[in-house]
Amino acid sequence: MLTQNKTLQKISTIEHKQLTDILLTLPVPQKRYLKAALNTAVFWVFSLAAFCILWFISSLLVASFSTLDIGISSQYAIFIFPTAIVLAAIFAINSTRKWLAESDNLYTLVKADLKAQQVCKASFKVMGVKCFKEPEHGGVLYCLLLQTNSVTGSSDTQCKANMIRVIYDYQSQQAKIDPTTLLKPSDNITIITAPQSLLVLDNIFEGERLADIKHFALTLPPEKWPKPDSWLDEDWQELENSYSA
Repeated sequence: MLTQNKTLQKISTIEHKQLTDILLTLPVPQKRYLKAALNTAVFWVFSLAAFCILWFISSLLVASFSTLDIGISSQYAIFIFPTAIVLAAIFAINSTRKWLAESDNLYTLVKADLKAQQVCKASFKVMGVKCFKEPEHGGVLYCLLLQTNSVTGSSDTQCKANMIRVIYDYQSQQAKIDPTTLLKPSDNITIITAPQSLLVLDNIFEGERLADIKHFALTLPPEKWPKPDSWLDEDWQELENSYSA
């Protein structure tokens, strides 16, 4: 039985164009660091302003209960204000460093994919399909139960015997739907991914069409929907309870 077959192959013309188009929409590294510098300045100004407001309120509270003056015109101000400047700067720099660490430099990764001229193709056996339809606009997302093994692992997969893959059918929410463009889940799927950026370039269904597809209404608000082209770490039997409550 087919479980998983993952290979690196030469990028096609269409896949190359996809990555090139994506690259054109991304900020170059210089702009990313410029944004980081601007974020640092904004964080510093707002942090310092917040501290000054807190300082002012604290001075009023202290003055109401004692004769001690810790306000802006007091002798303590020459120590308090420089300390506030330093603390606000430390907070701003740490916040920006955290943002840089957590936000991927996708531009560099996509350029690496284009330079390597390769894509990763991983094939899976589809064991089950659940379809969730958004009531208002009719958009559809599929949850696929895929059978794999843990021998051929990758950085974007989880080592489990069965994994749940989320795929959005973007054509299903168009005003005028062309039935030929809708996803047609079959018993095998090949996921084409750019190795460095991990961008999914295509999902190709092959084999026998699946007839036993369970349909549910997608009742959760959009911010709680699973991410497209992602692995879902949930119980297969409980999906309808989670997304169609």
